[in-house]
Amino acid sequence: MTRTSIVLALATLAFGGTMSFAYADCENDMIQLESALKSPTLTPLAKSALQDASVKSVAAMKKDDDATCHKVIADAMTKSGVTLK
Repeated sequence: MTRTSIVLALATLAFGGTMSFAYADCENDMIQLESALKSPTLTPLAKSALQDASVKSVAAMKKDDDATCHKVIADAMTKSGVTLK
């Protein structure tokens, strides 16, 4: 194997690993969002914001857009007074 082939192979592995990690982050955020939606103390406005984020995050996840997924969920949870871990 040439040096270029090795570098290309490592870059491909790194990119693939990053994509898997990104998907897991979005999935983790969505789990936290669903948990927050079950809170009995949510105001109607907070619940609406979280439900909207749920719809938007699913769409982002289908497009493999982890950044948008995370941003949508983080913004909604902040508006709702819930901490995203």
